[in-house]
Amino acid sequence: MITAPPPEGVEFDAAFAPVRRAVLAETVDRRRKRTRWTFGAVGSVVAVTALATVLVAGNVTGATDSVPLVGTEPQAASAAEVLRHAADETVRTSDPVVGPDQFLEVRIAEQSQAFLTQRYSALVPYSLTVYRPGDPGADWTLVRTSEDPVAFFPASEAAAAEAAWDAEPAGWPTGTIRAADGAFYDTPWTPAELASMPRDPDALYRWVSEHATGSASHEEAMTVLITDDLSTGMVPADLRSAMYRVLARIPGTAVTHDAVTLDGRRGIGIGRAEPNRDGEHSEVVIDPDTGDFIGTRTLTGAATETLPAGTVIDSTAVSSTVVDSAP
Repeated sequence: MITAPPPEGVEFDAAFAPVRRAVLAETVDRRRKRTRWTFGAVGSVVAVTALATVLVAGNVTGATDSVPLVGTEPQAASAAEVLRHAADETVRTSDPVVGPDQFLEVRIAEQSQAFLTQRYSALVPYSLTVYRPGDPGADWTLVRTSEDPVAFFPASEAAAAEAAWDAEPAGWPTGTIRAADGAFYDTPWTPAELASMPRDPDALYRWVSEHATGSASHEEAMTVLITDDLSTGMVPADLRSAMYRVLARIPGTAVTHDAVTLDGRRGIGIGRAEPNRDGEHSEVVIDPDTGDFIGTRTLTGAATETLPAGTVIDSTAVSSTVVDSAP
């Protein structure tokens, strides 16, 4: 059982820094670049029999029945074609214009596995909504909400897993925070590197390759760097277009799923299976017709004692719009 409530603030961010996704019954030994919208509490399941991840989602329920794999060996050329087309469509779409009395509202919804014991897990929803003011001198606003699990694992012991949750719910922070520059946890929401990242795809590929660190492979680190920035909802169209072209060139990138629905929106899953994580799939979901970045998903490769192969470990849905007020 989880023996302590999740930490808050900087401590909360720091607790999540070493890992974004977890593999049941293993001590976490991976370093993942922490996104600005992901917060979690992590402990070694070997040492304290507790492992918790957080955040929210679209309407996926933890399995991939409605999103079939594209063959047994997805073709990288297909991913490159989709990403190039998405890049072309992206630059044809202007970034939203936010007036001085308006806000850019970025909604992020995710579902993540929260490992309650070495055997039981719950798919837990969490949401973050960020309001970036058009007035650069005004405070940003962050609204956090949390919900009850939408599924328990393993399915054969769902009742026992639900009982473990009921005995000690792994709730997550909720409420509203305001801060200058979106520094809700001492770090500005908008990635500082966005301004300096090259817009030329070749130059950006070199930049990403030089700055990508950690992860199970260099290819995964490059993918994570781009995906984490895209997931903030703050990447301008010209850079987003270049990022798509860089993703297309990362070795191992393929169309992993041909139909993914996140938060009611449908797109194509493009990513890679990481051999050093037993084939774990990480993918971005893109609307190829508009170039919109819809969200991300991570699915198990090999089955574990708790999660079947192809189970959603976490999924995010990202959307943005211009609004006239913030909470």
